[in-house]
Amino acid sequence: MMETAMNDKADVFVRRFRVGEHTVIMTMSRRKFRRACMTCRWTPTKPTRFTKEEKRQYRSGRDAVMAEAFALMGGRVGLIIEM
Repeated sequence: MMETAMNDKADVFVRRFRVGEHTVIMTMSRRKFRRACMTCRWTPTKPTRFTKEEKRQYRSGRDAVMAEAFALMGGRVGLIIEM
């Protein structure tokens, strides 16, 4: 599912993708000075363990969402992952 409202006037970018029986919701909000913060939520909850296929699904979905978000922001991008 795609919900994009990131432009000069709006600051939100939301993408959803499936990982096994779970849904990952990634939301990015813009901040001052071309910075952004992306959060990741799991429904119903984040699994404690992943199968190989679930790892593949998560990484594929995450990489696609991040690539699209970075393209919308333009310019160089640094990424910090907090767990």
